[in-house]
Amino acid sequence: MAHWILLLLATTSLALPPKKRPETLPGYDWTTPPKRARGEPAPPPLPADQVVSEFLAHLATSESYDAKSRAFVSDQGAGLDSDRVSEFLTSAYSVLSTDFAKGLDSIDDERIEEAASTFERLSASEDPYLAVAAANMGATAMIEMDQVDRCLDMLDRVRKAHSPIERYTTASDHFRFMLGYCQVHNLEYGEAYATFEDFLNNHPNAPERLIVGARQILTELDRRAPGRIGDVRDIMHYARRKISNGHIDDALMKKQREAVTLLDSLIEEAEDKEQQGQGGGEGGGSGKGGGSSGGNNPGGGAQRSTKPQGAGDTGELRRQR
Repeated sequence: MAHWILLLLATTSLALPPKKRPETLPGYDWTTPPKRARGEPAPPPLPADQVVSEFLAHLATSESYDAKSRAFVSDQGAGLDSDRVSEFLTSAYSVLSTDFAKGLDSIDDERIEEAASTFERLSASEDPYLAVAAANMGATAMIEMDQVDRCLDMLDRVRKAHSPIERYTTASDHFRFMLGYCQVHNLEYGEAYATFEDFLNNHPNAPERLIVGARQILTELDRRAPGRIGDVRDIMHYARRKISNGHIDDALMKKQREAVTLLDSLIEEAEDKEQQGQGGGEGGGSGKGGGSSGGNNPGGGAQRSTKPQGAGDTGELRRQR
């Protein structure tokens, strides 16, 4: 067990020396660990044609875009068939917003940081449809760069400013999956559990890669044993990512203190068992430790999901224009 301390210390210079195990470890409930965080469940998605219809009504009264572009998008939206409705908002903003179109071009050209910055800026728009569409695209770019904290900040800001986001997008499945992915990698286990549980309840027809990823993460969260070696692994991954992205803050230092305290207690526990002749420490505990709640690239489907379903062909309206 002692090698875990050396590995943690090698991970970052901010780790603190072990302290004596307290009576109760901070942040852990050994008996009945909560699964789902409290709060209102996410609503189901609206029908795509309803979202588009309300978007067109919103566009008709908006003065944020030039009249010619608005007229073109409105004309195209009036004649949509069922095959095109799910991708319409992304296509529409590629016409309405020069910056949105540039962001899409940046993704196509694999200029990921440029795309992330563009969509992050657009996600602050007062236009709720644009803000949610930009957040969806920006999340894709940020996750590809492993910038989980930045992505979570953006998604949280947008979902609070434009609640519920299901009113403003035909890709709420992608938004909610990315939110849960960020939460689990940020060690917000209860919030992630709620997000993925709602995702599976509300989006049975989501892309298979998202369904499989959500089920895998929920299974791993169900199996998680708080306060065991799996949590140490999670904290180490969390610390490594935060440091590599330059996010050295109080939250990081608090988690490092928890990890060191936890390691100290696990070593003490193993030594006590060894002295009692039981040996072997926890046996299969590390396998059940739930450290894989973010491991094995949970939501590997999310990282492969470079665009919301249907958003790949965004040039049709631009070609027709």
